[in-house]
Amino acid sequence: MGRRFYTLKFKNLVTGEMYDDVIPDVTGNAAWANDNRTLFYTRQDPETLRPYRVYRHVLGTPVSADVLVYEEPDETFRCYVYKSKSRQYVMIGLDQTLSTEHHYLDADNPTGEFTVILPREQDHEYSVSPYGGRFYIRTNWRAKNFRLMETPVTDTAKENWREVIPHREDVLLRGYEIFRDFLVVSERSGGLNHLRIIPWEGEGEHYLDFGEPAYLAYISTNREFDTTVLRYGYQSMVTPNSTFDYDMVTREKELKKQDEVLGGYDPADYRTERLQAEARDGALVPISIVYPRDFPRDGSGPLLLYAYGSYGAILEATFSSPRVSLLERGFAYAIAHVRGGQE
Repeated sequence: MGRRFYTLKFKNLVTGEMYDDVIPDVTGNAAWANDNRTLFYTRQDPETLRPYRVYRHVLGTPVSADVLVYEEPDETFRCYVYKSKSRQYVMIGLDQTLSTEHHYLDADNPTGEFTVILPREQDHEYSVSPYGGRFYIRTNWRAKNFRLMETPVTDTAKENWREVIPHREDVLLRGYEIFRDFLVVSERSGGLNHLRIIPWEGEGEHYLDFGEPAYLAYISTNREFDTTVLRYGYQSMVTPNSTFDYDMVTREKELKKQDEVLGGYDPADYRTERLQAEARDGALVPISIVYPRDFPRDGSGPLLLYAYGSYGAILEATFSSPRVSLLERGFAYAIAHVRGGQE
């Protein structure tokens, strides 16, 4: 959304016609109802630039007639509007550093009233996705590392929540993506992110195999609900930033795009590993390392070691084009994933 002021204009994508409707001084955040005529959008406070109001506009009507459907009075919260992936609901999200709240509206009834899913609570963060008459809720309620719950859309109080994926002390539930036939879960364990594929029915649950010991993998943009294809992002210390499509039925991967590395770079010329170093208190600290294929393993080769751990910042095992120049000079490069981040 940013902190800029935008102007909304409207174009018919079939005919190319530009409509007369012009809405000035808004955020870049908006969502359509299912009638393709009603748009929900947000405005920011002119002084603090905090998005705090949601309006409803109907194409062909004066902007002065737009209806204020929500205003957030708490200056520590920002608000935003979005369409659920299932296209069933228009959603209003509200969040601050340690608390969230979500409201929903039937996208077929844009003049209806928004309903709160769960009122905000201090230190409670949750996100929501609807599927099959239920809301799936990622929550840190009684779950430091988050867990996944489900509840009927018609009864969203906590006493109706049922656990789908339990809390685990050694696994961080980072996020999830819902498809018609699959639930995809992003989990961090052992310092690495894992993508877990769970069919809604039958067997076949599995994790994606990335074929490398140290990497960064994440769920990318997946707008389509009725598909068996997951789009994900991937890179490692030897593999440039890449976008893949993964068929969750056939388990086949297709590389869609990869950053070009100039100068004749060949990933086969390098090796990457994931090591463990024991700290003074006995804790194991992961280390991601990359080196030339012919690098000596007797301690005689030069090594550049980097580490940072603070404020929850994550140092991922990612690719770096400038680093290739160092590797070509015979260096090994290592990242110590020390405590203080989210690894």
